[in-house]
Amino acid sequence: MTTQPLTDDSRIGTHRRKLRRLHERYRKYYPFVGFLAGLVAVAVGVRTAVSGIGTAMQPYRYFFQLVLAATVLSLFRNEFGVQTYGLFAPAIIAFILLTLGPLWGLVMFLDIFVLALATYAVLSPFQLGTAPRVATLLSVASLGTLLVLLFADHDLLPNLFTTADVFFPSIISAWYADRFATEVEERGWSVPAVQFLWTLVAIVAAYLVISNRTIVAWFMSTPEAWVGLIVAVVLVGSQPTLRLNEYRRFTDHLGTNSLDAAVTTLQVGLYNLQSRLFGSPADGPETLEKADVLPKNVRKRYIETYNPPHLRPGADEKAITNKRLNGIGIGAPETYLVADGPGDLDDAVEFIRDHDDFVIKPSNGYGGEGIVVVSGRVERVDDGGGRGEPSYETSKGELTRTELGNHVRRIVQGHYSGLDPDGTAILEERLVPADSLLALCGQGVPDVRVIVFQGYPVMTMTRLPTAESQGAANLHQGGVGVGLRIADGTPIRAYQQSRDRWLENHPDTGADLTGFTLPNWTGILETATRAAAASGLGYTGVDIVLDEANRPRVLEVNVRPGLGIQNTTDAGILKRLETVEALPREYEFRSTTEKVRLAMEWDERGWAVTADE
Repeated sequence: MTTQPLTDDSRIGTHRRKLRRLHERYRKYYPFVGFLAGLVAVAVGVRTAVSGIGTAMQPYRYFFQLVLAATVLSLFRNEFGVQTYGLFAPAIIAFILLTLGPLWGLVMFLDIFVLALATYAVLSPFQLGTAPRVATLLSVASLGTLLVLLFADHDLLPNLFTTADVFFPSIISAWYADRFATEVEERGWSVPAVQFLWTLVAIVAAYLVISNRTIVAWFMSTPEAWVGLIVAVVLVGSQPTLRLNEYRRFTDHLGTNSLDAAVTTLQVGLYNLQSRLFGSPADGPETLEKADVLPKNVRKRYIETYNPPHLRPGADEKAITNKRLNGIGIGAPETYLVADGPGDLDDAVEFIRDHDDFVIKPSNGYGGEGIVVVSGRVERVDDGGGRGEPSYETSKGELTRTELGNHVRRIVQGHYSGLDPDGTAILEERLVPADSLLALCGQGVPDVRVIVFQGYPVMTMTRLPTAESQGAANLHQGGVGVGLRIADGTPIRAYQQSRDRWLENHPDTGADLTGFTLPNWTGILETATRAAAASGLGYTGVDIVLDEANRPRVLEVNVRPGLGIQNTTDAGILKRLETVEALPREYEFRSTTEKVRLAMEWDERGWAVTADE
């Protein structure tokens, strides 16, 4: 067989097709390239027009230092995976160290922080909402700082700083104290304390960079570096690789130790970069198959791609989700009352007075924060022999009716709503879990987390409460996660994230976590798949509770499911997501029953999918 030589027209056609493919691949980057070209033009203009650029930029030194501080903190959070309290706040505090020196800067910050923290503790009995609580903390912090300045002006204390030096620290430290105390209240001391210590480390690191005269002087006098730094942050931040702290977290998936895990991740990162720029090579690194852990950076891409922004707020609001699911016949807790304003508080108190079996939760809370499970009533007897105010058995210990009412008020006043001063409280049905699950943990409400992607269940675990988690099923609070096989619901292994350990028995009950079987397993998967479809989200984590009759009830639909499930299943989820992504389009329209059946078969075969299914 002879090959016909290419004519000029065919060569032109081939080149056009190649250019068209390149255009399709890279056109989404055109706006950034234009933006970058504008920055380069500005840098060249500054270099050309300004003589003695280093001296000329001295009055604007703080702006350059702010850019450098933000870059350092971005690396800490995005590449190292260090959790800090905010990004803007640590950068500002780094400037306080720059002004007062590292020792006195930290002393001043910690003094205001401790003062605000003590004020939070004093205010605790009043159960204040976000707005009045933060206003009080800020007032006390400001007045305390004012007194130090006043005493310094009258030679009663050393005159170390001015009002301008401490204005922002007072605000930020009060906010830090509020965030820290709120998290301690919900999660215990360990996690917030570690996050606060890492925040201090990041502050000191940023200070060391912006206080280095050589680095700052070079950066100010090199306009090309301004552009280069922005490009570097964008390119490094866009790479779908694991963060440094995830090397340790997922070492079992990536190698025999943290160093081996880091090498594996570097190889995969280079492969991914090559794929994005030049197309996928014919052969990936040998370690690519075992490095299928889904890190936060890649999870964000799946969330942005498959969870439309306009649907996320509705899915985050538990009241909306429950109403939608119950409306279409998917089992969810019955909603008794929704309090979304001060006018609803009297109704909530009246409900609490008349009932003793319900759950109070914030509609948009995260990680189980703010949830109080009420399971019975206890009559309190006062010292005088009379009958005191009724109290209730709850997941937070014994609470009175007034304390429960105050908890509803705090939710409505935005205590669990982040920066939003308003919130919504839900009073809903308390689900009583199946005996088979309750026998494993002995307390709380164990549930089953099902990761659903494009309508297919791809990874599951059951979350078991512990004494450490105070009856909550959340892994970050001390609950135990037991990975389950999609194929049949049998356990893979148990992992306690808060202590970074694998278990064979429940730490409190001693129950065997290696040999149980969940009832109604197909029903659990089908309910999770239907709930995900009802939410409109393509990538979600559905939390299911098996009730006393072994009926699956949807507890929550999560827009951003956590990554710890990968440790409980001894497998990364990325391969499974990519497998479903690669399915022909017609698979998207399979029925719920068919999707669950296929997922169970794929899991049985190690997620090897054939084209004729």
